[in-house]
Order: sequence, then structure tokens, then C-alpha cells
Amino acid sequence: MTEYRPGLLHAHDGVQIATYTWLPENGRPRALVQIAHGEGEHALRYDGFAQHLVARGYGVLATDHRGHGATAQYTGGYGVAEAGAGDDANGAAGRGSWRAIVEDLKTAGDQARTLHPGVPVVLLGHSLGSMLARDYAQEYSDGLAGLILTGTFRTLPGVDIEQAVDRLERECAEAGRAAPSTYFSELFGTFNDPFPYRTGFEWLSRDESQVDAYVVDERCGFPLSAGLALDWVRAIRKINDPRNLVRIPVDLPVHIAVGANDPCNLWLTLLYELLEDFRYIGTEDLTWRSYPGARHELLNETNRIGVREDLTGWLDRHV
Repeated sequence: MTEYRPGLLHAHDGVQIATYTWLPENGRPRALVQIAHGEGEHALRYDGFAQHLVARGYGVLATDHRGHGATAQYTGGYGVAEAGAGDDANGAAGRGSWRAIVEDLKTAGDQARTLHPGVPVVLLGHSLGSMLARDYAQEYSDGLAGLILTGTFRTLPGVDIEQAVDRLERECAEAGRAAPSTYFSELFGTFNDPFPYRTGFEWLSRDESQVDAYVVDERCGFPLSAGLALDWVRAIRKINDPRNLVRIPVDLPVHIAVGANDPCNLWLTLLYELLEDFRYIGTEDLTWRSYPGARHELLNETNRIGVREDLTGWLDRHV
């Protein structure tokens, strides 16, 4: 078993970002898989998948986003992801905490490329992380050998983006950007409606032990600040804008993996819309798979061993 190496990355605006690296004990990694985790969780929840990849010769890099995991202590607490001194924290289009997180991913990736010259880097984003990964691919695709999106969706299910922006702008004006917002807590609360209720997080996985681990983890399930919530919603407009879609190179390999019973993609409806976006820009190597019965967190699902093997197989073919 390979232990992860914790570290701290100094971001462009002075904020310290918690990093984790898993590397093969002997020899140069075949490739580096950089992981962008989802909302309300942290990078160490991907330790099992990282161990799987390392055993097959890959290296893994992950960071805790601002307001998440160990990075939260440097950004004002869980859910608070404000930009540091000298950055624009007012949520203006293209700036704010979302933009800072994308820049953090770029900084971490660049550092890894410096330490491992010539080793390909594949970016894997889950849920919120998959939207960050799409933004990254629009801005910094030159450094990527591939893009993997899990638990992904084109936009927030059942959400009118303009109405969401209006509400979150009011919350920021009234209580401040760092104030906890109920917006996403209310939205995610509806995701459990189709499933038998036990904890309220059954929509994450059919594996009860994985759901229970999420529930008792104090680094999971917290509300986002109004500022980060607003920046996320605004970012959805940005990444789905056709003018930005076409900035992803057509020769960047893309693989998408989702659960067929994931409420985030409205039972594949929002997956099909995302696939149409990639077809619109002419992506030459686009593959996808949905897993029957699986819910949101494929890497924590009852069939996670098969999912891991499928993702590793895709990596083997593209590295």
C-alpha cells in the first residue's frame, strides 16, 4: 500500500492549498492523474482509487479546493472559498473564488509537470470537479493528455440559472459572501426523493457503508458560502457558452462515466445534453459509459471495482 504524501501549495494570491500525491515506489509514473473532487467533500476520499492507479503504475495528484478539506483552514472555514489578497472576490464574471480554484488546479498541475517532466497529465473531475475540469480544459488544455468526467452533468438539474444568480446575489448583498447559503443544501436535499430514506444521502451510492462514512465525516456535507455558490452558478453560464466550448481542442480525448440512477444528470438527460456539446465542437475521441442502477459517486458505488478497471483501461489506451 502506497501512502500519500501531503503538501502545501502556495497559490497565485497567497492562499495555501492542501495537496496529496500518490506515486509508484519504483520508477517513473506512466502518467499523472490529477483529481478535482466534488462539492462538500475532500481529496482524501479518493485514496482507494489512487491506490488502485498506483498499483498499475500511475501517479495521482489531488488538491482540496478552497473551502474544502484541509484547505478550508486557509480560506475562512468549510464552504468559504474567497480569493486571497489582491484578487477580485466580488464574484464578477470570470473572477472570484471559482476562477481562483481553476487557477489552483493549474498551479498544482504545473508543479507536477516540473517535478515529472515529460509525464502525461490526465485531469479527472467529479461532479462540481467535472465542471472545474471543463473550465480548465477551456483555458489550459495544452497541458492535458486527456479529460475524464465522472458524476457529471451539463447544468444543475431543474435550476433556472438566471433566477439562481438573482437569489444568490441578494444573499451576498444582505449577508456577505462568506455567509452560509441554503441554496445548494435545498437543491441537493431533493435528490434523495426517489430513494428509500435512511440518512438523506442515499442518492450518493447504493453502498450503505460508503454513505455512512460520508455522513460521519465532518469534512463532508457542509453548506457552501453564498459567494462560492454564486460563483459556481455563474461559472455554469461560462463553461456552457458556445464561444468557450470551442476553446477545447477537438483532439483532446474525453471520457465520461456516470450512474444511470444519478439524480444530478436527471437519469441521463443532462448527460446527453453534455455529449451534444462535445459533438458540437467536434471532439474526435469522445467515449462514455453509464452504469445501470448506479447513483452519483461511481468510485464509491457497489460496482466501484468495475468502474476503476474501466477507467484504468481507458487510461491504458490513451497514455
